[in-house]
Amino acid sequence: MASACLGSCAATCACSACKTCVNGLSSVSRFAYFMLFTLSIFLSWIFRDYAQGLMKKIPWIDHFGVRPSDEWFGKQAVYRLSFGNFMFFAAFSVLLVGVKYKGEARAKLHTGGWFVKLITWLVFNIVPFFLPNESMEVYSAFARFGSGVFLIIQMLILLDFTHAWNDAWVSKEHYGWVAGLLSLTTASYALAITGIVLMYKFFNPEGETCDTNVTLITVTLVMFVLFSAISLLPQVEHGSLFPSAVIALYTVFLCFSALGSQPEDYKCNGMGHKMDNTKLWIGMIFTLASVAYSALRAGSASDSFTFRDSVTSSTPLVSAPGSKTMTRSDEDDDEEAGSVGGEFEEVDYSYSFFHFVFALACMYVAMLMTGWGSPAATEGKDTIDVGWTSYWVKIASQWVMGGLYTWSLVAPLILTDRDFL
Repeated sequence: MASACLGSCAATCACSACKTCVNGLSSVSRFAYFMLFTLSIFLSWIFRDYAQGLMKKIPWIDHFGVRPSDEWFGKQAVYRLSFGNFMFFAAFSVLLVGVKYKGEARAKLHTGGWFVKLITWLVFNIVPFFLPNESMEVYSAFARFGSGVFLIIQMLILLDFTHAWNDAWVSKEHYGWVAGLLSLTTASYALAITGIVLMYKFFNPEGETCDTNVTLITVTLVMFVLFSAISLLPQVEHGSLFPSAVIALYTVFLCFSALGSQPEDYKCNGMGHKMDNTKLWIGMIFTLASVAYSALRAGSASDSFTFRDSVTSSTPLVSAPGSKTMTRSDEDDDEEAGSVGGEFEEVDYSYSFFHFVFALACMYVAMLMTGWGSPAATEGKDTIDVGWTSYWVKIASQWVMGGLYTWSLVAPLILTDRDFL
């Protein structure tokens, strides 16, 4: 009996150790992918500003009768690094589609083989430098669309973060935490209103007729007042003022950034490009923060598209399908039950969607660093994140963002036969 008990305990401990190891590998993998993404950003920044001379020495890139500007060569380097990283994460996203259990062979592509992965990542970053310039023109056009999608996902990540923050502080049931939440809400709305006032001042200069700018600013104001009011209605069970305040502030930032992306010589751009570097840094910080949050937060993002954690409290304490309960009467099946349980343990999040977010983020970073412009050889010196393409992408993303958030508030009232988290 003693030996049987010891054998049962050993099998149980081994199974638990394996599960802990697999979960640990998953967490480490998420952090490792994030570090690769961060490294790609810094490489792009360095290449954009300091690798123009190297790019000029590549004959299939510099093959023009009239040599383009240094800025063009810097942007070429950014697009090629971005394309390589996009292909790296997109390839993993495709390969991992449909992975449901940690024991699947394809799941190990996500968590293991890091030496091979690093070599593959380096290869993906080098190969684009052998591609013709025309391929980068195609990629830049595609990246504009992908960047707009990432802006929407960024909003969903931000919304999930604010909801989690709101729930965490409210659940503490202490006046201090509620007061802190109220202070942050007030500050967010104050900054949003300040942004509206500044936009009316700088993007509707005195003596100029700027009806489009005024309309866009007014729409932004009406938009966040509307969804803030809806979130306070007693019928809206999942409404909360703090998430609405943060989304309001972000929509104001998007509008401010869009109007600031208008060309410097445009009559309705009273600010010029005084805050170009500030906008770039804010955009980079938002990108890194949102990608880090989606990478390091456990949850099934693809099922709900809200980046929420799975409800672990409802997970039954039974073996996985096909395994047997570990009791004394089943001592001979202990080892088999442990192995089957590990094989059929569901993944904590969608591996495919995880890499999909990174792939979109690679395109968005390229757009930020190149001003959303085309890498055409005839293009001269350009400032950061300026142009009508950048302007309309941000405006469209803001409208979709406001519409999605408003829909998330009213959908449970309209679709009463559906369950919403």
